[in-house]
Amino acid sequence: MRVVAAIPAVGLLAGAAVGLLVSDLSRGGSYFFLIVCAALAWWAWRSARSRLLAAVVAAAFFLGGALLAADAWQRAWRPSLRVAFETLARDERARAAAEGRRLPEDDEAFATIEGVLRADAAPTESGVSLSIAVDRLDGQVGQVGQPRRDGPDGREGRDRTVRRATLLGSPVSGGIIVTVVGRLAAERSGAWRTGRRVRLPVQLRRPSRYLDPGVPDHERALARRGTALVGTVKSGALVEVLARAAAFDEAMGAARAFARRAIRDAVGRWSAQSGAIVAAIVIGDRAGLDEGVQRRLQEAGTYHVIAISGGNIAILAGLLLGAFRLAGWLGRTAMISSIVALLAYARFVGDGASVDRATLMAVAYFGARAVDHRSRPLNTLALVAAILVATDPLAVTDAAFLLTFGATLAILVVVPAVTTTGGEHAQSAETRNDLAASPVSASIVVIGRLLLAMFAASAAAEAVLFPVGALAFSRVTFAGLGLNFLAIPLMGVAQIAGMAVVPLAMVSRPGAAIAGAIAHLGAAGLVRSADLVRFAPALICRLAPPPAIVVFVYYGALTLSWIGWRRSRAIRRAGVALTVAAALWILVDPRRLVAARGDGLLHVTFIDVGQGDSSFVVFPRGSTLLVDAGGLSAASAFDIGDRVVAPVVRGAGFRRLDHVALTHGDPDHIGGAGAILREFRPREVWEGIPVPRFEPLMALRLAAQERGARWANVYAGDRARMDEVDVIARHPAVADWERQKVRNDDSIVLELRWRDVSVLLTGDIGRAVERRLGPAIPPARLRVVKIPHHGSLTSSTREFVNALRPQVAVVSAGGSNHFGHPVPEVLDRYREVGAEVFRTDQDGAVTVDSDGYSLAVHTFTGRRLAIY
Repeated sequence: MRVVAAIPAVGLLAGAAVGLLVSDLSRGGSYFFLIVCAALAWWAWRSARSRLLAAVVAAAFFLGGALLAADAWQRAWRPSLRVAFETLARDERARAAAEGRRLPEDDEAFATIEGVLRADAAPTESGVSLSIAVDRLDGQVGQVGQPRRDGPDGREGRDRTVRRATLLGSPVSGGIIVTVVGRLAAERSGAWRTGRRVRLPVQLRRPSRYLDPGVPDHERALARRGTALVGTVKSGALVEVLARAAAFDEAMGAARAFARRAIRDAVGRWSAQSGAIVAAIVIGDRAGLDEGVQRRLQEAGTYHVIAISGGNIAILAGLLLGAFRLAGWLGRTAMISSIVALLAYARFVGDGASVDRATLMAVAYFGARAVDHRSRPLNTLALVAAILVATDPLAVTDAAFLLTFGATLAILVVVPAVTTTGGEHAQSAETRNDLAASPVSASIVVIGRLLLAMFAASAAAEAVLFPVGALAFSRVTFAGLGLNFLAIPLMGVAQIAGMAVVPLAMVSRPGAAIAGAIAHLGAAGLVRSADLVRFAPALICRLAPPPAIVVFVYYGALTLSWIGWRRSRAIRRAGVALTVAAALWILVDPRRLVAARGDGLLHVTFIDVGQGDSSFVVFPRGSTLLVDAGGLSAASAFDIGDRVVAPVVRGAGFRRLDHVALTHGDPDHIGGAGAILREFRPREVWEGIPVPRFEPLMALRLAAQERGARWANVYAGDRARMDEVDVIARHPAVADWERQKVRNDDSIVLELRWRDVSVLLTGDIGRAVERRLGPAIPPARLRVVKIPHHGSLTSSTREFVNALRPQVAVVSAGGSNHFGHPVPEVLDRYREVGAEVFRTDQDGAVTVDSDGYSLAVHTFTGRRLAIY
């Protein structure tokens, strides 16, 4: 077998994937099976049964990969750092309860941590981000005693507790990402470099997570990358550097700092955007990249060129070999020198996961050449993949891992076949004579072969990575197939000129400026090339992640097509037909056809958007209404609309919305609306009382109108009928004076009435509105209420709750929010009238299904309720 390394590698990768799905493997049975495999492998080798040997080796590596992955996940999900944090949080909650204080529902704890910086400090919009490998945690732990009987006559008086404070100074292990806020953070961030030991007081918490269908679990994704917790530090003055890194790491840190300054001065002088792109390409620092630029490159399918990966390492390796060839320094010395240079460069840019993968592949190749070992590149690829998975089994879930190896595999398999076929055709005797007589023709043929190879590489990578993009990013873009012809050469210009900037900055500022100008042209051209997708938006498709079985069929059919390429026309045709069918299923998604017609039921989903509001309504015949779109503060780069609300809408089978209602202009209600308007192009957008001087709402209005949506103001008494369901605006009344700012009491209140069922969506109204609204809403046999203002004490008065008397009450609030939402007294009022209370921070997305005569409620976490 020419690619013998693929046997253990495929077994190891497949086993690691299964081990993450089935983590409770029997150790005893697994070890017994491995012993049996070893015995069978020895017998098969002695008896020259090659196929049996291959099968047994693959099975053994499969089981080994599963065991490694299961163990790695258990250590990643619950490291000792997380256990210590939970102890602190539990104790803080007990003390708060004893003192009559309320804490957020999610665990939080304050502690002083020590550890080693895993990367250089990275500036963000909300502060400076530090990634730390923690090895020590100090926190106050108390023991709560019984209340003292210090009242008159020995009776129990005011709750006073006896506490004995102890100090946790325990060694722990685990990763953490900390955001340092305040003015001093940026000023002192230069001292926070990779490898240095730091101590800092941190407010610890679990990573944010959104419990919605189709939304990736951010907490688990961070755990797979070695981060168990996140936290906040109030000031850069609180971060203490205890020790410097090793001498080599310090030298690398100083070199990175110098490179950032050199690129900023030489490239950033022409454009800050170009400077950020060149820094990302050359040293892997993406902290300065604009969110809009990243999104445009992702949509164009060329974002990969600004990440340090295989392409960048290949360019560097080519430059090194070219330099050695010019110097006449060839052979083993050149290979070893290239390995040393590549390893140094990998350490220089920070040893990221994609860097490690690309560097290891290059090192393995050069190492084999150094000892004059000629092996197929596919063997090298399989060996590197196996090494990486053996050292980090969780890598099989990393989209970057799949993209890197998938693209390389496609290129190594397809390009040689295409170019060889073309080469054989061009090497006929007559063709060779014509080329010899005409140098111009020869140049054209060479260029043609190069373009053919580039197109084959791009097409092969797109074909192999197509389902991965759909699964990982809910996006398929075909623009990269053509844009790579521009993006890859432009990236090469930006990288080579950007790399030249750094040494030139040490000897010649004018020379560095010239190189910076060339790098700027490459980076600016890269961004401009991404803008070409605006002229062909159909090349970009956002879709729901496809079912695993469809992805399995796609790759199985693709493999079948390749096997039958030179062996059997029938097999090839069958494989191609299955591949096309699976690809069409992913692109078209038959669930859309069902969703567009509706299923005769009313569906209302209260989406978990954290501390915000968003409700998605699907009417009986497929019409849609989205009420609010959640949102975070302006300082956050996380787009709730794109990352949380949109996946829920896509997962329901919709690619366009009929109506979007914005109850009022608070950021936690409209912050995600921009992404929704861009992707789903609603036919109509509803606003309540206009606030002419409020820029965010005005920007949304312009964006909606640019996409052909009708912008309408909705007031009390307005009605619309959607698929037999009445949508009635109960509030606000027409304003008699111009609003200067957004007000909660101006929120649109919508009631959905269908047969016996009423669903009331209340926005953020308060007592004053409730006092008038409660008696005005007609009774209904079955009622669902979205609790106003996230369960605040300023809303849900007893009179309002008694007037509505809902059977189901849903509160949308964020875990660990510091407003105290929802307030326990408010929840008690709903329970007192017989309502079942659901919370998005605990239950996740809450979906209510109705036929107009009954209610069926189910949540993301599995809670269910039926009311007839």
